[in-house]
Amino acid sequence: MRLVHWISFLLALFTALLIAVVFVSQPAAQVSIPGLGSLPAYLVLSLVAATAFLAGWVYLPGYALVLSRERRARKKEKQSLEAELKTLRSQQPEELPRIPDRPVPDAAEES
Repeated sequence: MRLVHWISFLLALFTALLIAVVFVSQPAAQVSIPGLGSLPAYLVLSLVAATAFLAGWVYLPGYALVLSRERRARKKEKQSLEAELKTLRSQQPEELPRIPDRPVPDAAEES
């Protein structure tokens, strides 16, 4: 697994533990948010953590696009290399192995 995924997992775990500690230690703690009034602290922390987690997944479509481009480039390169190999094989005649103590196949057909 990539280091980024491990760090993301550890940060999510730490955030969940922090929310649990705040909820257990001071369940009545309030956070004043302009326009929304007072909200419980654990609710605000939960919303911030969920928003941050979802924002972290924004890079996935871009990463998938990069992977698809790389896959297409590799496929195109593989096809060109296979075509080149085919032309090189057609240019050289296939050699038959010759065993020294046996007659040459062409000489055996003539006799």
